[in-house]
Amino acid sequence: MKILFLGAPGCGKGTQSKILIGKFGIPQISTGDLLREEMKSGSDLGLEIKTIMSKGDFVDDKLVLSLVSKKIDSNECENGFILDGYPRNLEQAKNLDNLLSAKKIQLDFVFLIDVPDEVLIERCTGRLLCNGCGYIGNKDRGENPNDNCPKCSKGALYQRDDDKPETVRNRLQVYKQQTSPVINFYSDKGVLQKLVGGNDPGKLSEKISQILDI
Repeated sequence: MKILFLGAPGCGKGTQSKILIGKFGIPQISTGDLLREEMKSGSDLGLEIKTIMSKGDFVDDKLVLSLVSKKIDSNECENGFILDGYPRNLEQAKNLDNLLSAKKIQLDFVFLIDVPDEVLIERCTGRLLCNGCGYIGNKDRGENPNDNCPKCSKGALYQRDDDKPETVRNRLQVYKQQTSPVINFYSDKGVLQKLVGGNDPGKLSEKISQILDI
């Protein structure tokens, strides 16, 4: 199963990806995770990526595509994968389409999760991550930066630089400018499924499962 999730930052792509990972046993390919791994490496490239992402801008298309290609070629993706939030612009979509065609791979489903801007801003600015296990928390649950992780009890919660208010608003603006053509691209291919997101991940997951017929 090869699946792609589209949607603005904070729409729930990552949450729905993780649910499907549990059902299919296939990996999630998040360009954000791939880029953050590079940043953690401390390389010159990682430092450059950190500067770009902290401003809410996107990294060079060729670099991102090469990271995605390498991941798809790994044994981990032998039985399929879930692309999370990539491609973000029409050029990326075309390049990814060419890459997958060369590998004789076809996307089975492309899900667009649509959520109102005000909800997205509230979600992103309140989001907290565990630096150990990757747990996703939120300030509206009474959680705060530097708290011990309620899941693993070992890591500490932190807020990503690109989840701060000004950066989130910039990300949403860039998303609208660049991603609308991507939505049309996959709609024209007949693989796009538009879903209305909300505050209940379970209900959204049920809708996705019905479409996948699982």
